Amino acid sequence: MFNLSSRPEAAASHIAALDLGSNSFHMIVARWDNGQLTLLDRLREPVRLGFGLQADGSLSKDARERALACLERFGECLRAYPSRSVRIVGTKTLRSVNDGGEFLAAAEARLGHPVEIISGDEEARLIYLGVAHCIAPDKGNRIVMDIGGGSTEVILGEGMTTSLKESLSMGCVAITKQFFHDGKVSEKSITKALIACLQELQPVKDEFIERGWQQVLGASGSIKAVAKVCEANGWSDGAITAVSLDKIIARYLDEGKLDIDMPGLSDDRKPVFLGGAIVLRALFEALQLKTMIAADWALREGLLFDQKGRLENHDIRQASVDALALRFHVNMEKATAVESTALQLLAQVAQTWQLTANDASKLLGWAARLYQVGLDIAHNDYHKHSAYIVQHVDLAGCSRAEQAQLSALVLAHRKRFPAKNFPLDNIDLVRLAILLRLAAIFHRGRIKDGLPVIALTAEGKKIKLSLPQQWLQNHPLTQADLETEQRHLGDVGYQLDVVSG
Repeated sequence: MFNLSSRPEAAASHIAALDLGSNSFHMIVARWDNGQLTLLDRLREPVRLGFGLQADGSLSKDARERALACLERFGECLRAYPSRSVRIVGTKTLRSVNDGGEFLAAAEARLGHPVEIISGDEEARLIYLGVAHCIAPDKGNRIVMDIGGGSTEVILGEGMTTSLKESLSMGCVAITKQFFHDGKVSEKSITKALIACLQELQPVKDEFIERGWQQVLGASGSIKAVAKVCEANGWSDGAITAVSLDKIIARYLDEGKLDIDMPGLSDDRKPVFLGGAIVLRALFEALQLKTMIAADWALREGLLFDQKGRLENHDIRQASVDALALRFHVNMEKATAVESTALQLLAQVAQTWQLTANDASKLLGWAARLYQVGLDIAHNDYHKHSAYIVQHVDLAGCSRAEQAQLSALVLAHRKRFPAKNFPLDNIDLVRLAILLRLAAIFHRGRIKDGLPVIALTAEGKKIKLSLPQQWLQNHPLTQADLETEQRHLGDVGYQLDVVSG
């Protein structure tokens, strides 16, 4: 989530990434040396959060306690870190839980940092980014797969850029929970599990096959565990094949249970290993794979590289915003003019309103670029269409919370302040909305003689806008809009005084 409140932060020497997955929670800490990532520490705990997801969408008490106890331990390492140096993301289970707000509040209290819930599309992008930095790309397409606890990501890309991403609702925990919950294994249960995975792949497999690839890579726990088992049993040098997967599944059929010993298989991976192997076997069959190599890096390493980009102002979110604006034919001349005015207003009140120069300016600027996207659907109430698009479209680099903040600003840029659909308790966001509203007023129509010098001051909920008297008299529509705005802001407790002189 964007950090809008200005507060002093210590200089960052290290950065950290946390992946709160459906099977395990991972944390890595790293530093950058001469442009290279140096990993300093790794922590992993098999929390099995996905096993605690109930039919009604709630988390079981045991799963919550396991998760929060783990985060308490992780938090000991993170509390001294500045927030800009830490990225924490939740994936499939946290996307699915219906009481997520309560859990996230408890999680953030233990970690000392916000948790972002990311979409499956964003998860896939970060996975590919981590793998691409781990194994240097060859020429041509590569396909990357990551089997998590609750979902499986399949990504096609070239170099560092993805071209096709899918997040599928099948994972090692989900398959184990659905088909092997009693710990028993039979040919019938394996067949049902495999068919379920193939059904999940059916709608997407053809497009991947048609595009083709020259390299097949896997990432994360399930795939790396399969590679270790293949090597330990002498089936390969670590490469994964359909034949080796069949041998793993056959071993479980012979034993008739989940809890079996197998060379190369760690104790903590045992409860979900078969589920992951079945998902992988379905991927091999549906996508007609022959051999796969396991990469050491995945989502959390991708988070580190993405965070490095943000710290160095190479933020993919900017490119995502611009691409969305282009897709919906936004008038960029007007959008950048509104952005420029909004940022000028922000600069004048940032100190008194205690807003950060970095995150606040990014969020405000991006809202200015996107508030018109709804015009491509309909002019009437276009701000509502704009807000819906911004909230629900896949914006690479953005978490759900960030898109919600951006959507709220877009919704609030005109007409009455949307009190029922805006987080009025978020004072910083309210104030950014006010700045966007004022900037939009000054660019509502074409002003041929340009804008005057606009002076803005603010003290709490009192705002003073100073304009040249002659300019205001020459622009009666703007003057009328400002008078209307005084009433709208009064509805949410703010007093706008317009002074001409």
